[in-house]
Amino acid sequence: MHANRQHLIDLARAGRTGALHIGGAPGGTVYLVAGRISYAESPASRGLGERLVGSGRLPAAVWQHAYQTGRRTSLLRDGWLGPGELHERLAATIADATHEALRGDGPAWFVNDERHWLAGLASVRSRVSKNMTHIWCDPRSQRARKMAHCDGGVAKIPPKV
Repeated sequence: MHANRQHLIDLARAGRTGALHIGGAPGGTVYLVAGRISYAESPASRGLGERLVGSGRLPAAVWQHAYQTGRRTSLLRDGWLGPGELHERLAATIADATHEALRGDGPAWFVNDERHWLAGLASVRSRVSKNMTHIWCDPRSQRARKMAHCDGGVAKIPPKV
């Protein structure tokens, strides 16, 4: 199994919160909250904003305002997006970016408690397993997970030789 995928699985099992940065091509970042993927990004996949603006669903100025002000909830509150549409697009964004990021075989490091500004925008739940990343939309909260002790350190994985 690819070392970066195994590292992500280990972080998820430990219930960690933070960001797994993955180097190499294409690389990317996978954000976890209590061991669940809350957002992911990779240069090889389109982010949520690119998807919404590119499809014509959201004016670029509206997305820029939400991004610059950090008011992610205004997209729902102001009626620009419905919850179902947002869940669907966010789940697709996370799935694509996680897949692309895990293709990177460069060094990886985990930064405790780092969060993406979009994390928690919608009730998308994701679970990491050996064979694939499972993502589903569920408005109900999942059973509480026991959090592993976080020492604030940064774990690094050397590149494959």
